[in-house]
This record gives sequence, structure tokens and C-alpha cells, in this order.
Amino acid sequence: MTDAAPTSSSAPPGGAPAGPISGEGTAVAALSGAARPPVVGWKTFGHPGATKLLSRSLETGRLAHAYLITGPDRVGKRTLAIDMACMVNSEPLADMFGEAPNIDLRTSHQAERIRRGIHSDVEVIDPDTELENDHRPSRPDEDGETRDRQTISIEHVRQMIRHTATKPFEGARKVFIFDGAHRMVEAASLALLKTLEEPSDDVLIVLTAPTAELLPATVVSRCQVIGLRPVDAGVIESELIEQFGADEEQARSLSRLARGCPGWAIDALNDPTIIDAHNQAVLRFAEIVTGNIEERFRYARQTGGRFWRDREAVLLEMQRWLEWWRDVAMMRHKLSEIVTNVEWSDLLSEIAGELKKSQIAAAVTAIQNTRAALEANAVPQLTLEVLMLDLPWVDPAKVPSLRLDDRQDPG
Repeated sequence: MTDAAPTSSSAPPGGAPAGPISGEGTAVAALSGAARPPVVGWKTFGHPGATKLLSRSLETGRLAHAYLITGPDRVGKRTLAIDMACMVNSEPLADMFGEAPNIDLRTSHQAERIRRGIHSDVEVIDPDTELENDHRPSRPDEDGETRDRQTISIEHVRQMIRHTATKPFEGARKVFIFDGAHRMVEAASLALLKTLEEPSDDVLIVLTAPTAELLPATVVSRCQVIGLRPVDAGVIESELIEQFGADEEQARSLSRLARGCPGWAIDALNDPTIIDAHNQAVLRFAEIVTGNIEERFRYARQTGGRFWRDREAVLLEMQRWLEWWRDVAMMRHKLSEIVTNVEWSDLLSEIAGELKKSQIAAAVTAIQNTRAALEANAVPQLTLEVLMLDLPWVDPAKVPSLRLDDRQDPG
């Protein structure tokens, strides 16, 4: 099964707003304890266990007041969180026979406004969310460029708390989505904890994070946890064709490269430069592994300098490194049929043939340690320089694919 069903439920189901709700063209019943029809029209795909649980919880009036959605980057956490906001704010519309068999998120006016980001009762909060009372000067980095915020601050949470003090304006519930909740500073987590301990009936809080372990246990214990696993490539391929108009060859290639993350495949379908960047990374890593110490340290300096400007891009680079080494390992074990970057099979095979299995395993460990250190805000350049020293070296003379003067990216 490709979907990850909910992994645990640490908190008792929360309440729901009482009183009339308007916005879908008919009188609206209160959410608390009211019988509700099933939900259809989810944007989320590949996670039927999660959507089925949430639909059933709404039907029975047993939604929790807070959820934590976990899973890999671009696996669908944010999409599911937005779907949840649409779900609690949408109402069934009666058909010509006066029946309302389901809540259809495809035709809901509330859902349409939420997905456009203009619904007054739904807020997505991340490090880049603007603060109403932010008078702090921007901090330039060493190159004079303004740094992006790296964390969700206590002011983000205080702003959310102020907004919970008023009733929903156009929907049934106010929904606050903390996208990347693992990036909260400790003070923000403590402030949020107080809200989680005293939930309001007309507020739903949704957190997303790679794993529950990255959040304080006290926060996790007050949320219902839904874990999303990588989606089967066949499901992604089918959805790319049916929902997004990709041709079969394109869908097959993207679903393979996505490694179970539908968001990556959809973004790559709409932006060809993503594939170009991916192919450049495959070649760049090969050049670093076969390069000298000066070239490696230059890479460390350039990538480290980028960290404070675009933290997520550097963390993505570490993820690409892991995927690259995974393909090298597959080639070393003669498992070419499950290599992700099949277009680069010759290059990967040549490198794999020059390395011991223990060297490949050590390289993977070094990359994982580097990513963990960067996520903990270690000194970027120093951390990356240590990585460059830890990676094995391959004689470029043994990698003829790198010596092709007329080589072109396979994309």
C-alpha cells in the first residue's frame, strides 16, 4: 500500500464549532456532533488512508482540535493540510432532488477561496509569514544580501493567538497551518502548547513536519498524528496524466524521479528548469567525487555561503546527494533496474565500479550527518568542508563519461 494511514492518535477528539455557519448557499448545521456526509474531491492523492480517516472523523463529529502531518518533503503534507481547511469549512450542496450525498471540495466556494489563499479564516504560517508588528531591521549576510527568516518565531505564534480571539468571519472554523512546524523556536513551541492545551471549538490547528521526533513531545502528545509515506510511482504517473495533462513518457519519467513525492513531480511538470537542475546536480556530484581538494572546498564555500540566503535549497542539495549515492549503491550491487537516474547509468556505473561498498555506505552516513548538522544550524561552510574531506575520491581517468567534450545533460 502506497499511502500512509494515520500512525497514532495521541489526543482525544476535539470539539467543533457550535452555532449557525454561512457561506455555501444553504443553512448550515453545527459541526459538533452533527451527522455529516462523506467528503470527496480531495486534491490530495496517493494517501487514501489519511483522507478516509479525516472524512470519517468529520462524518461522526469526532475531529481532533489539532493534527500533526508527517512525511518526506513534497509528499503531500501541505496539500492535505489545505484540504483539511477546505473540509471543515465546506458544506454539502443539495442536488435537484433536494439531497446532499457528499461534501464536494471541487465545487465548494469556500474551498476555492481557501486554495486561492484569500479566505479570511485560514492562515498558513511558515518562517516567511509576515508579522503585523515586525519592526526588526533585516539582517544582511556576509555578501550584503538580506537573509530570509529561518525559523517560526514566538511572534508568529502570538499573532496566531490574537487571531483566535475572534470568531470565524466567512467559514465554519478558523484554521491555522504551521507548515514546517519543526522550525519553531523553543519559545514559539511553548506558546503554541498553551493554545493546544485549551482548544477553542471553532479553531483547527494543523502542523506539518518531516517527523514527529523533530517536535517537542509535549506538542506531539496533543495532536493526532497522520504519517504520509512515499506514493507509489504508478499512482503518481496516473495522476500526472489524468489530472495534469502529462503525456505517458513524461509522466513515467517524472514519477520515477519523484521517488514517491507527488509535489516534486507536479512542480517539475510545470517547470522544466527543475529537471535541468536535477541533471546538473547529478553531473556536479560526479565532478566533486572525482575532483581535487581545491574544487571540493570551493563547492563547500559556495554552498555554505548560500545557506543563510536559501536554507531550503541547501537542504535540498543534501537530499539530492543522498539520492545520488543511493543510485551509486544500486549500481555497485548490480541492481540497475531500480536506479532512479537511468539516463546517467553509464556515469554512475563507472563511479560505482571504483568504490568499495563500505566507502559508499560511509559516504551516505557522512551526508546524513551533514544534513542533520545543517538543520541544527551548525556553521555551514565548516560543516560542508568536513563533508568534502569525508567523501571518497575516484580517479577521473577511470570515469570516461566525464571526459566527453560534447556531453549534454540527458534532459
